[in-house]
Amino acid sequence: MASKFVKGTYVVGFGHSGRRPRLFEYLEVQQGTINIQLSHDVAEDVLIPREIIPGLDPIDVNQSFRIRACRLKEITGYQILPIDKQTGAHRGHYGEKQIEVSLKKKIDLEPCEELEVELQGFEG
Repeated sequence: MASKFVKGTYVVGFGHSGRRPRLFEYLEVQQGTINIQLSHDVAEDVLIPREIIPGLDPIDVNQSFRIRACRLKEITGYQILPIDKQTGAHRGHYGEKQIEVSLKKKIDLEPCEELEVELQGFEG
């Protein structure tokens, strides 16, 4: 499997991910996501991970998640995209061309910091 590298800007989120401790425990990552604003001409395959896992917390009764292994600042984790369980419609910040990443270790970021993310699992 191949990787794609994407660049974007860190955007401070709303703190919704604090309501899904079971998801982050299952993925073995820090609780919370890092929102990264990508360019508006980014390819769809970057925005939509392939693997699907169920929502595990009460807040996610109607949603599942698409995930993809990733690396940011040498720390591994997952790109996470919430989806509607019934329709498969993308939720979260998908429409704004943002990706959400959760990592195995906490990192310090500054608002508007430029980031490069390695997204893994693409067909070679």
